[in-house]
Amino acid sequence: MEPTTGARRTDRTRQRYSDLIADLLAEGDEAAARACAELAVAQGVWRHPDQRPTHYVPSLPPIPVYDPARFWFTDYLRESYPRIRAELDSVTDPAARGFLPVEEPLLDRGRWEQVTFYEAGQRFADACDRFPVTAGVIEAIPEASDGGPGVVTLSWLHPGTHIKPHCGGSNARQRVHLGLVVPEGPRMRVGDQILRWREGECLVFDDSFEHEVWHEGIEPRVVLLLDVSHTDLDDSIRDWILSARTAFDERIRAYMSEHGIARAEMVDGVLRLIADSGTASLVTRHLREVDASAVELEDGKVRYE
Repeated sequence: MEPTTGARRTDRTRQRYSDLIADLLAEGDEAAARACAELAVAQGVWRHPDQRPTHYVPSLPPIPVYDPARFWFTDYLRESYPRIRAELDSVTDPAARGFLPVEEPLLDRGRWEQVTFYEAGQRFADACDRFPVTAGVIEAIPEASDGGPGVVTLSWLHPGTHIKPHCGGSNARQRVHLGLVVPEGPRMRVGDQILRWREGECLVFDDSFEHEVWHEGIEPRVVLLLDVSHTDLDDSIRDWILSARTAFDERIRAYMSEHGIARAEMVDGVLRLIADSGTASLVTRHLREVDASAVELEDGKVRYE
């Protein structure tokens, strides 16, 4: 079967294929997942079975890893490395300096934390105030900061961590890693290529390709992560994508609505979530049925009190 153009497939179709492939991988059936990805390519959903984003620009070449020399700012990042590293070396407790667990459910095992400076062009003052030197370097790269299509973070990966295979949500961006603290042990697979970080050096890859990370060393690995618009993207398409970025308030509103949260507040440093009326009614009724006063998830299992 000859592949058809991906332009005629919808994001909804791509999402359903992505979900099915993810479920097959979770079940340990890699052969079935691969067959499903290859079928999707044959049906014009994507152009490469390892590249499976939901938001897809079919005109972009399916290339997993790029030469950092193509990007003006990689030299600037290399030059800025000593200043960023000096600021990072002051961190003895990541949590005390604003590092939080990564929100996406991608951990197979271990611990992975980040500080977010920018997301979809929105600057987060708390992170920038905590790391003013790093923030200053980032702000000099408008492609990643206020003109960025994704996130800019400090990514702290603890030893023993495995990040599961996954694909980023869009092929219209490229991801840059500047190695800051790189011990022996960590590695990343992007498509069929194995990459390793080096301190003061950049990696550039398309995170819409399936990728995963292992850290088999004994010391943390820390990188500065930046998303930029794809260099081969047509200017008009790039401008349209950037103009469609969702405001942070809208993303919070959508998340709270989808998950039945009416209010979120910090109480003595602990986040407290208050359910909306529908969710509160459902949980209350269930607690009464099982004669319990509380319920929580522990290791994926329901536990009552």
